[in-house]
Amino acid sequence: MSNEWTFAEPDLASIMDQHASPLDALADGVIPAIVLRQVFHPDSCQRLIDRLIEQQLLYDPRQPISAQFQEAAIPEGYYREGNKAGPSFAWEEKKESGRTRIDVGTSLGYRGSNKEAFLAHSAETLSLFERLFPEPTDNPIRLLYQNLQALSCGRRVETAHEPDGRRYGPAIIRAHYGGYTYKPHFDSVRLREKRADYAVHDFAHQFAGVLVLQNTCLREQTAQCILHRQLWQPKIDEILKSGKFHDFAQEQQIENVRVCLEPGDLYFFNTRSIHEVPGLAGELPRIVLATFIGYSSDRDDIFVWS
Repeated sequence: MSNEWTFAEPDLASIMDQHASPLDALADGVIPAIVLRQVFHPDSCQRLIDRLIEQQLLYDPRQPISAQFQEAAIPEGYYREGNKAGPSFAWEEKKESGRTRIDVGTSLGYRGSNKEAFLAHSAETLSLFERLFPEPTDNPIRLLYQNLQALSCGRRVETAHEPDGRRYGPAIIRAHYGGYTYKPHFDSVRLREKRADYAVHDFAHQFAGVLVLQNTCLREQTAQCILHRQLWQPKIDEILKSGKFHDFAQEQQIENVRVCLEPGDLYFFNTRSIHEVPGLAGELPRIVLATFIGYSSDRDDIFVWS
């Protein structure tokens, strides 16, 4: 590529000096990601993980997985399209693979085929997070929203909601056990899940905001996201589903960057960029606080959901 593709980092002041409108740079693919280093203290990350295990929202990987978590586990690559009841595509549909994802919160990609059930589950998530984060000064969701607000050039950042006021989940905590892998893919309410009956469908761009709470390590390697300098387009679909994107990327000399993060680091990226997280079967799970973000340059509001 003719232009260097590098992160905007490491803090808000530096990023705003580099880009007058960082979110527009992200939407246009000028930068692969916005990376904010150590915005949440690693000790706070560990306290939160301990609390989640104590409240049986996540399980200790050093203990056998219970039937409760086996039932709740989400297979690799699982997502639903439109109103379909079953998965549109999954890289590994069997939960017995040992690669387990546990969600604390409400996933639109997983639950959105039934809108009423999704919104009811979202209401439970809102109540759960109010109990889980009683102190605003130690609330990672609030922190993520505040940093997004600072990057937004005066737009209004709010939890996604329908016209009748019913809100989506504000964020989701995801724990990835046993080398859980995200193969090359993209995310989009509009283009992938085709959820035209949701308010978030109306935004031109979709971003992700991810705060790392814990990483997994195996022989000094850590699981990190790889972003490819390739925005999704229809001709890419079959390449992704056939598992041949790496061959395609090599043939086309598509650039990529690895986003190396530590607990407490927060990053934002354009989910239309093909991205992946190669799995590592370390002792500890990779745990993140994640959001999706709806953005349009001609709108004053930004919607955030899980």
